[in-house]
Amino acid sequence: MQSILDIPTEKLTPGMRQYQDAKKENPDCIILLRMGDFYELFYEDAITASRELEITLTARGKGEKRAPLAGVPYHALETYLTRLVKKGYKVAIVEQLEDPKLAKGLVKRGVVRIVTPGTIIESSMLDEKSNNYIASIFPHKDEFNIALADISTGEFITFTTSNILQELVRFSPSEVVIPTSLQVNKELTNHIKQYCYLNTVDDFFFRKEKAQSILEQHFNQNPQHVFGITNLSVCGGLLQYLHDTQRNALQHIKSIKQQSNTTMSLDASTFRNLELIKNLHDNSSKNTLISVIDKTTTAMGARLLKKWIKTPLLQKQEIQQRHEAVKELTQNIILREEIALKQIQDIERLIARINYGNASPKDLLSLRFSLEQLPPITKLSPSSELLTDLTNLPDLTKVTELLQKSIHEEASISIRDGNIIKPTYNNELLQLTELKTNAKKFLQELEEREKTKTGIPLKIGYNRVFGYYIEITKKYSSQVPESYIRKQTTANAERYITEELKVEEEKILNAQEKTKELEFNIFQEILQQLTEVTPEIQTAASKIAALDVLISFSKVASEQNYIQPTLVDENVIQIKNGRHPVVELETRFIANNIMLQDSEMMIITGPNMAGKSTVLRQVALIVLLAQIGSFVPAEECVMGITDRIFTRVGAADDLAAGRSTFMVEMNETASILHNATERSLIILDEIGRGTSTFDGVSIAWSVAEYIYNHLKAKTMFATHYHVMNKLEDKFERITNYNIAVKERSGELIFLRKLIRGGTDQSYGVHVAKLAGLPEEVISRAKEIQGILEQDDDMIRKIKVKKLQEQKSLGEF
Repeated sequence: MQSILDIPTEKLTPGMRQYQDAKKENPDCIILLRMGDFYELFYEDAITASRELEITLTARGKGEKRAPLAGVPYHALETYLTRLVKKGYKVAIVEQLEDPKLAKGLVKRGVVRIVTPGTIIESSMLDEKSNNYIASIFPHKDEFNIALADISTGEFITFTTSNILQELVRFSPSEVVIPTSLQVNKELTNHIKQYCYLNTVDDFFFRKEKAQSILEQHFNQNPQHVFGITNLSVCGGLLQYLHDTQRNALQHIKSIKQQSNTTMSLDASTFRNLELIKNLHDNSSKNTLISVIDKTTTAMGARLLKKWIKTPLLQKQEIQQRHEAVKELTQNIILREEIALKQIQDIERLIARINYGNASPKDLLSLRFSLEQLPPITKLSPSSELLTDLTNLPDLTKVTELLQKSIHEEASISIRDGNIIKPTYNNELLQLTELKTNAKKFLQELEEREKTKTGIPLKIGYNRVFGYYIEITKKYSSQVPESYIRKQTTANAERYITEELKVEEEKILNAQEKTKELEFNIFQEILQQLTEVTPEIQTAASKIAALDVLISFSKVASEQNYIQPTLVDENVIQIKNGRHPVVELETRFIANNIMLQDSEMMIITGPNMAGKSTVLRQVALIVLLAQIGSFVPAEECVMGITDRIFTRVGAADDLAAGRSTFMVEMNETASILHNATERSLIILDEIGRGTSTFDGVSIAWSVAEYIYNHLKAKTMFATHYHVMNKLEDKFERITNYNIAVKERSGELIFLRKLIRGGTDQSYGVHVAKLAGLPEEVISRAKEIQGILEQDDDMIRKIKVKKLQEQKSLGEF
C-alpha cells in the first residue's frame, strides 16, 4: 500500500494536502482529520482503522487521486479513540480551526492534540478508581530518576530508584517516555514494553539546562527553589512531551513533589505476592487486600487508597496521626456520618478538565453540586489533629455562588447549542432571551391571525433547512392568498412564507445565533475564573480524598473487628490472634500468635495445604496495614516501624526473559539479601525448591545463615526441608514452629494452628490422596516411600562412616 507521504503534493487535493502535512509532522500517529460531521482517515491510516475499528473501507477520487478512505462520526470520537489507544496507537486529532461558514476557501485545520495511553483526559476512557500515570525515565549514575504525571488530575511526582521493574509494577504507568539515546538499552526497553506503551523524546529536552528552562517556563518560577526538585532532567523531559502532545498549557499541573525516604519501597515481588491490588489467579481485584479495605465513596478516595497501599509510611508520628483519626471515626459514628461524601463527584478530574479546556456544562454542574456539600464539613469540630486539618477546607463559597448563578440546571451537553447559561446572569443574554420569548408569542399570534383571515386550518412550523414556514394541506391549496410565497412542497402539503414572517424569522434566527455565541463566550469566561482558583479546589479535593480513605478504614475496623496497633521504638512484631484480612472473609479462620523480636528468625515446617503461606502473608499484610494508617485484624498488635517488607513466595518461569523457575527464585532471593536491613521483615516460602533436593537444602540453609549473621532482619522462613529445624540448635535467636496437623484413622486433619517446635513429616502422600489421586497410585507411593526412607537411612550411615574414616586419616 502506497503511503500518503510518498505521493507528490501536486497530485493531492487541498484537503488531502492538509492530511499529508499532519502526517509529515506526526509520522508515528494515526491522523483523524475533522471534515464536517466526520473524522476522516486516508491511505494507510484508513486501512489500519478499518481493520482495528471494524469500519467500512471506501475510497475517494478516481484514477491517480483515488485514496482509501474511512471515517467515524464526530459525536462518537471517544468510542473509537478509546479502541485505537487501547490497541497501542498514537492518534493525532486534526480539528477545523475556523467556522466553515465563515471560511474563505479551504477551512484551516491543524493538530490540536496527540492522544496516547498516558495522555488521556476523557472520563469515559479512564478508570475512575485508578490513576492514569505517564512516566519518564532518565539514568542517574548507577540508578534512574523517574517522573510520574497524571494529567487527568494534575499530579506530578519524581523520585530516584535502582529498580525500574519494581516501580513499573507498583505504579502501573500506561506509558513511559525515555530519551532517544536510551533505546540502545534493550534490556530496559524490553522490560518496559512488557508493562506498557513506550515512547521517546529527543535527548535535547533532557539536558539539565533545557529541562530547567522548560520547568521554569511552565511554573513561572525556579523549580529547585520552590519545590526542592533535584531531578530536573527527567521532569523537564516529561513536561516537554506533555506539552508537545497536548498542545495545551496544562495549567492544572501546579507543582512537582519529590518523594523522599519517608515511605516504604515495595519491590515487584512483594507487591505481587501479597496480592495488594491484583490477585495472582486472574489479575483482577477479587480476593485482594484492596477488595477488603476499599469502602470509599468517592473516586478521589479510591485512587488515594491505592497510593497509600503502594507507599506505606515510615514516620511513626505520621502513622499515629492516621491511627488516631481512624480511632475517632470508629468511636464517633455520628461524626463519621456527618462527613457526608457520597454526593461529591470527582473534583480532582473536574478541575483538570476545566483547566484543560474541554469541560462540559454538565461538568460544571457536577462541580457545583460537589462544592455545595463542603460547608457542613467545615463546621465540624473533630478532636484528632489530622481530622481537624482535613475538615478545615478552603472557602469556595464564591465559586459555588458563581456556578449557582450562571449554569442552567438543565444545561445541554454541547457548549455550542445554547441553553447553558441562565439568562439572569447576563443583561445582554436576558434581552436576547426575552426577544426569543416575544418571538414565540408573536408566531402564535400570527398563526391565529392568518387562520382567521384566510379561514384555512394552517400552522406555522420550522426546520433547519427552510427556516420558518406556513404549512397548508393540499386540500386547501386553492384558497391560499396571492401574498403567500411557495417555499417547499411535501407529500401532503405546501409550505409558504410571507413578508411579515420573513422579517420575524430574521430577528429570531439572529437572536438564536447571538444567544449561542454569547453563551459560549460567557462559558469560556467562567472556565477562566475557575482556573484561577484551581489550587484551592485541588486542596479541597485532596482533603476530601484523605477523609474518604480514613472513613473507609474506620468502617472496615468496625465491621471486621480490627484493632489499633501500638507503635513502639523497639524492633519487634508481636501479634495476638492475628488473622489474614482476605482469607478470613472466605472461610472459617484460625487465628495465630506471632512473636518476632529483634534479629529473630522463625523456621516454619508443615505439609503443603496446612496454611504456612497464609500465616506468612497475614503477618506481612498486618504490618503493611498498620503502616498505611489502618487498624489491623488481630486482638493485639505491638510493632516497631518496618523499613521494608520482602517476600519470596512461589515462582513461575519467566519465559519472556528466558529465566527458569529456579532463576526467578534466586533473583528474588538475591534482591532481598542485597537490600534488607535489620529493620526489615523478610518472608521466605520454600527457598531452593526449584532445584535438586541437596542443592535446595544447601541454598536454603546458607540463605538462613546469611540473614541471621549479616542482615539480622526479622524473618519468617517456611520450608519443606525438615533438616532446617537443626538451625535452632546452632543459633540462639532461631526458633522452630510448625503448622499443626492431626492424623486420625489414616486421614489428615489440618488444624491451621501455628505451634512451637519443628516437624519431620511432610505428609506428601496424604496431600496427594486429598487431591484425588487414584488409590492404586497412593498405595504404591506409600510402598516406595518406605523403601526410599530405608535407602536414605542406609546412605546416611555410609556417609557418616566414611567421614569418620577420612577424619581418622587426617584428610579433614
